[in-house]
Amino acid sequence: MRQRNLSIPRTSVTALVAAMAAVLYLCLAALPVHAAEGFDFYTDSPGIHVTAGDALSFNLHLAGSNAAGSDVALSVASMPEGFTGFFKSGSYEVTKVHASGDGADTIATFQTTVPSDVADGVYEIVLHAASEGGFEDDLILTLTVSGLESGESNFHVEYPDQEGVSGTAFSYSTTIANNTLNTQNYNFSSNAPAGWTVAFSSESTQVSSLEVESGSSKSVTITVTPPEKVEAGDYTVECAATSAKEQLSTALNVKILGTYGLDLSTTDGRLSFDAFANKESSVTLKLTNSGNIALENISLTSSAPAGWEVSFDSSVIDALEPGASKEVVAHVVPGKDSLTGDYVTIMSASCDNQSAQASFRITVKTQTGWGIFALVIIIAVAAGLYGVMKKYGRR
Repeated sequence: MRQRNLSIPRTSVTALVAAMAAVLYLCLAALPVHAAEGFDFYTDSPGIHVTAGDALSFNLHLAGSNAAGSDVALSVASMPEGFTGFFKSGSYEVTKVHASGDGADTIATFQTTVPSDVADGVYEIVLHAASEGGFEDDLILTLTVSGLESGESNFHVEYPDQEGVSGTAFSYSTTIANNTLNTQNYNFSSNAPAGWTVAFSSESTQVSSLEVESGSSKSVTITVTPPEKVEAGDYTVECAATSAKEQLSTALNVKILGTYGLDLSTTDGRLSFDAFANKESSVTLKLTNSGNIALENISLTSSAPAGWEVSFDSSVIDALEPGASKEVVAHVVPGKDSLTGDYVTIMSASCDNQSAQASFRITVKTQTGWGIFALVIIIAVAAGLYGVMKKYGRR
């Protein structure tokens, strides 16, 4: 029997091999990328934009059943020159962690610092995770370093020029705008002259520093208080907001118009005198403008015991120039039922800008007329007795 040879065309064989290769490729492509490693080592933001000098922190995760319940060693496979970094868990630097396999868990953080003198460009840090079961994976962090234009962030004051008298608290509304790519913590300072006080507050709370997120702004109220006796003139208070990357500043201008001052006393400095019930006594008051701004419409008032009367020759002083003094007589009439003793009466002087007062001790005494009458009676009685004794004493 003649055997029949079957021949397959060469082109058909080639097509068959190509088809089988395509099927094999599709099957391999359908497999998970990290199937060989057994778990996925990742961070939420592996590629970020940074600036020179930034300190960064990446939360690291492990996902996959082969990572569950195993210890995983962490290491830095490669890092650009000048960069520094380490793994941290809680408050400690670590080289190995225990993984649960739940991708929601943060197994550790990777802390790295970008060199302050690094050139702009793209830099990669490769982290490596290897489990005790022989599984491993790499994580690539891509850092794009770019410089920020100077002056993007700012420290703005709404009304930088204010004026008033010494002792006035000047309040300035300012805003810090952080236009960098990172959250900044700004510390406040000022170069106020000696004796001045400068306070910073945010949301009604006094602060010495303030955290401002990237691309946002916060309001800051600056209160500047000069001393009571500061000289009139123009003053500038420089305020600064300094972070690790920026020093922002703003100038606050204060114009001191002068100092208000008013003193109330007597011409001899004594704050006590004697008086009698239902009888007028007078005391001369001395008002002095101890400031360097004229005072106007100064009113005189008093606070005396019930039933007493107090009046002034002039109850209103129209104007009192700086350094000038004016005398005013106060008339005091104690109540008719006032008993002998010491009483307190307060004399006050006030205007729109200043006030002063003096406390007087007034001693009420008994009327001397009754004493004279009693003395006359005593003398008369003595004279009568003397006459009787003289007349009848010789018998």
